[in-house]
Amino acid sequence: MTPADWSSQEEQVARHVFDNGRRRSIESLISVLQTKCQELSTDESVWSMHDYLSTERHIFEGRSEFDYNNILFTLADLLKQQLITLEELEGLDPKKLAKIKAMSMF
Repeated sequence: MTPADWSSQEEQVARHVFDNGRRRSIESLISVLQTKCQELSTDESVWSMHDYLSTERHIFEGRSEFDYNNILFTLADLLKQQLITLEELEGLDPKKLAKIKAMSMF
């Protein structure tokens, strides 16, 4: 998709939901890390934490840019991870909503 495929209202909705999903993703990660930090007791648990954090960083950075070419995939991933809801996406074209919903199931 290109910017021309989006009305100004749709872009506003998508950007707002995208930003909320990113924020919630970090909040969730911080919460998990706080719990995991209390469980650190061995060198192996430290390296395991490092591996976990590296993986999460890779996932986060993969969806950290609002890119018109990938935004439907990104929103679908955020929906699948329960970081956004379909209700938040109201205002998008029904075809875009249907694509996001379908992609979130895989």
